[in-house]
Amino acid sequence: MTRRRRWETERKASRRRRRRKEVKEEKGEDEERGGGGVKDEEEELEELRAQVLQLLLELEETREVSQRHEESFLELQGLLEEERLASAHQAESFTRQIQRLQAQLRSVQEEMDSLEEEKESELEEVQEELRSAQEEVLVLQQAAEEAAAERENDIASLQEELCRLRAELQRLHATAQEYELEITTLRAEINMKSRNTETHTQGEVSQLKDELLSLTDERQTLTDVNKELSSKVEQLQQQRDACDDVYLAVRVEGGTEHEQEDQVKADSYITLSQSGPEHQDQAPEDPDSSSVQETVCSSELSVLKVQLREAEETAQKVQREVTVCQTL
Repeated sequence: MTRRRRWETERKASRRRRRRKEVKEEKGEDEERGGGGVKDEEEELEELRAQVLQLLLELEETREVSQRHEESFLELQGLLEEERLASAHQAESFTRQIQRLQAQLRSVQEEMDSLEEEKESELEEVQEELRSAQEEVLVLQQAAEEAAAERENDIASLQEELCRLRAELQRLHATAQEYELEITTLRAEINMKSRNTETHTQGEVSQLKDELLSLTDERQTLTDVNKELSSKVEQLQQQRDACDDVYLAVRVEGGTEHEQEDQVKADSYITLSQSGPEHQDQAPEDPDSSSVQETVCSSELSVLKVQLREAEETAQKVQREVTVCQTL
């Protein structure tokens, strides 16, 4: 478009140059033709023509200037239109970008809102879990404290029961020793009386021998029961020591006392076993003392039966305590 305007401008300039050349040629021809009188009129006419031509030239120049201004105006108008279109396109693109950014901003805002809601919900869940965990910790602490208190109470009760069983065992050992002393005394009295008696029937001697054998068997049974009770007490002591190492001193003390008690029991059993055959050997020598020996043996048998029942009850109680200790 700019090249076309330049071409039109050059064309108009060439036309003006041709017109000027034609005017100069006509003027030269008129000068050659002019004569004397008519010369003034011709000069005036020529001047008028020249003025007209000058005006025409000025008009042409004015037209050219106007044309140039018009072309400049059109060019500027085209540029302005282009700028307006470019501005419109740019404004439209800016509008689309703004709309797109606003849409992105809304989506980001919605995502942020959703994330905040999710974060708040997660925070509430975590706080709820923390509260529940704290409550569980408190419950477990209370349960642990209660279990520790119950265990301490159980340990104290087991210690008391153990002390009671030890005292009972010592009492049984003391009673056994007393019985052994009484048996020894009675045997000595029987031996002394047997040396003073003269005759006894053979049937009474056989009966006394049978009773002596039955008493010996019962004594052996009681000895076995006593050993079993001692072993159960020892097992209870070992299980009690395994429950808590804190009471090691009690176990050592108990073991020492138990060894002493076993030694006393062994001595008493040896005494009984030694005195039994002696009584069997001396029984035939004293047939007249059958009634006294029968009375003594009956009382001894009754006492031993009572002790046997007490030992069985103690063994059952110890067995229950052992079961409780194992469950703990």
